Amino acid sequence: MHEGSIGYRGWRVVIACFTMTFFGFGFGFYGHSVYLAALTMSDGTDSLRVSVSTVSTAVTVYYLAAAAIMVYISDLIARLGPRLFAVIGAVMMGVSLLLIARIRSAFDLFVAYLAMAPAFAMLTNAAVANIVGLWFIQKRGLAMSIALTGGGVGGLVIVPTLVLLISKLTFATGLDVVTVLTIPVLLLVISLCIRLPSAEESKTAGLGGGQGIRSQTLTRREALASAHYWTIAAPLMLAIMVQVGFVVHQVAFLFPVLGREGAGLAVFLTALMAATSRVVVGFFIDRLDQRIVGALLLVAQSCALFAMTVFPSPHVAFLASGVFGFAIGVMITLPALIIQHECPTAAFGMLSGLTLAIIQAGNAFGPSLLGWLRDATGGYGVPIAACIAIEITAIAIILVRIGPAKYAQQTSGRR
Repeated sequence: MHEGSIGYRGWRVVIACFTMTFFGFGFGFYGHSVYLAALTMSDGTDSLRVSVSTVSTAVTVYYLAAAAIMVYISDLIARLGPRLFAVIGAVMMGVSLLLIARIRSAFDLFVAYLAMAPAFAMLTNAAVANIVGLWFIQKRGLAMSIALTGGGVGGLVIVPTLVLLISKLTFATGLDVVTVLTIPVLLLVISLCIRLPSAEESKTAGLGGGQGIRSQTLTRREALASAHYWTIAAPLMLAIMVQVGFVVHQVAFLFPVLGREGAGLAVFLTALMAATSRVVVGFFIDRLDQRIVGALLLVAQSCALFAMTVFPSPHVAFLASGVFGFAIGVMITLPALIIQHECPTAAFGMLSGLTLAIIQAGNAFGPSLLGWLRDATGGYGVPIAACIAIEITAIAIILVRIGPAKYAQQTSGRR
């Protein structure tokens, strides 16, 4: 059955990947904003009180560890199989959440975040790109958009739920309740829906190489030596570094204007717009110039950050959070989509993992950069200005055109 058919088994895999990103991004990306606020704001409960910069540094270590794993995601999936690979990621996510709920020292903080690093790597972009890539080529853009929409929905549901439970119970109890209720669901969906395609399914779906550049093989070393490749990886790394840094600090940043529940609602709106934009734009993103789309999204995000800083009002905070989230929703799908359109098909899984590892390495410094600047200056004005400057740099790089023809010449010359 062709991958465009509604009965094609690959769409069950997309459902599982949607669930993976729902929990992977919900707990491992958007959730950090809640963890940071709970661990640094004194409220009379049993959670640890540490500086913003300490938690931000732990998040940096977390993203660096995840990045190191993402480089080899395609190799791990080939060795373990997609189902066992995803099950291990789900189990690690549950373990890490239970550890975060029991943090009593700075050492515990880093142990918990390091435990979550492999879970995040195994449940989000790089893993999903490789697993979906086993089943789709013609509909890969749409399948990826749907699967990654789970991340936005995860932030939409998980963050407000955590904020509500923490306000009614305690940080530790609320996190325990969510973990016990959700991780078994993730394990069940993975077990039922994820498997390798059979030889007949691969043949019928057309999962083979194309012609010319599309069918060339490529190594990690060749990619890293290509100027074309860095016009993809570098701007997206800078852009998503800002996104991660802001989302981690969003509750703390908006707390003076919106309060804790209002800031949680702003995160909800950010995630809602991310989920909405990813689905809507996913239907026609393949027909657009994805570099221009990326540049326009970065302009919108820069304007949103500027507005939240200069006009500290609830209405502006909610509107700007929505605009920022809309850009997140599309930007997070661009690495795989640009790679699919501009790089060899045979190297899609490897390049997706490598690119997302580079992005994760940059992400690692987003939260800590904002945390250090915030602690040094006593406010978020300078950190947000730094974010805007980084995004302007990313706009300039992503608009640099080094086409696939030149890229093919650069790589083929080495063989």
